Amino acid sequence: MNREHTDRKKERGLTLVEVLVAFFILFVVTLAVLQLLAMAYLVNLGSMIRTDLSYRAERVVETIRLQRYRVFVVGAAEDPCCPVVGPSAAKMITPTDCQTFWGSDGANVMEAGARHTLSYTINNNTVTVQAEPLKTGNNQYIGPATFKVVIYVAQLQ
Repeated sequence: MNREHTDRKKERGLTLVEVLVAFFILFVVTLAVLQLLAMAYLVNLGSMIRTDLSYRAERVVETIRLQRYRVFVVGAAEDPCCPVVGPSAAKMITPTDCQTFWGSDGANVMEAGARHTLSYTINNNTVTVQAEPLKTGNNQYIGPATFKVVIYVAQLQ
């Protein structure tokens, strides 16, 4: 009987303290990786929002260029939804007004339930478009990028 008892003493194993320390280290490393993934998600979300707003602002500029061509070269009448001449050449674009012009059937810049606001001004052949995420309401973006504003400036010919 003594012989079996002495053989067990020679066997090596992990104590409860060693197992708890290993679990604690694994827990800390896992938390750090999860925090890193959460931050990467927020950064990607912010980039997506800024890219979307920049793209929409660029489409506003291209629509204004087309309208200016129609008014100055072709001689068409100025569309009240997209003023391009004189002191009225500033507009806040909302999803409710001029939906046929700025909406999916027209310039495809604003849609119902938009998560952003767009406005533009024309001054000395320079158009400045400001795209800004909504700060209130049900349809707003989430994350830190909601406080960013995209200002797109282009030269008109």
